[in-house]
Amino acid sequence: MQVDIKYNPSYALALVTLNMGEKIKAEGGAMVSMSSNIQIETHKAVKKNGLLKSLKSSIFGRESFWMNTFTAQTGSGEVTLAPTLPGDISSLSLNGTMFVQASSFLAGPDDLDIDTSFQGMKGFFSGESLFFLKLSGKGDLLMSSYGGIEVVEVDGSIIVDTGHIVAFEEGLTYKIKKFGGWKSFLFSGEGLIMEFSGKGKIWIQSRNVTSLSGWLSKVLPPRSS
Repeated sequence: MQVDIKYNPSYALALVTLNMGEKIKAEGGAMVSMSSNIQIETHKAVKKNGLLKSLKSSIFGRESFWMNTFTAQTGSGEVTLAPTLPGDISSLSLNGTMFVQASSFLAGPDDLDIDTSFQGMKGFFSGESLFFLKLSGKGDLLMSSYGGIEVVEVDGSIIVDTGHIVAFEEGLTYKIKKFGGWKSFLFSGEGLIMEFSGKGKIWIQSRNVTSLSGWLSKVLPPRSS
């Protein structure tokens, strides 16, 4: 398998070349194009103890988390993938376990284990929610972001706004907190933060979807009843 990322960081597109028999698993709706010799199979994401149950649209932005598996049947073939939001795509070689924000998972190896039992904290007052996928396996992993992606090497501790987290490595520990005191939490516009400790990598995005939706709600005309 070969992955080539183009047009990043603003409107990234992943070109995935599969040799005969190779497969890649991608989120539903991510496919832009594919070779005629590529076979597609649609299924719900799975975890260790069975099929993933339907999740509320407030978590994934849709009723359930559907996946597509692409297989090159005869000779090599190409699949192009892109996220819904404008931003970057990061490709890395997964060898173990990572936690990835649900909306940032784009694609991974066919045998990738996706465990949805790990859930963060739903924010009171702020309306924020955290939901990460626990991804375990070995192979090429594609993650997307809203805006550009910055990789932060942590050796000690760091505080990150929850809306800017794309992924983090398994070795890091964290605490979920409100931003500052109650006055800061309610009026600063920051909401919830995650304080990471230990040694490892965090992938952060330069833009925040929650902030975007808040801005749009102010400038768009109200819905008519």
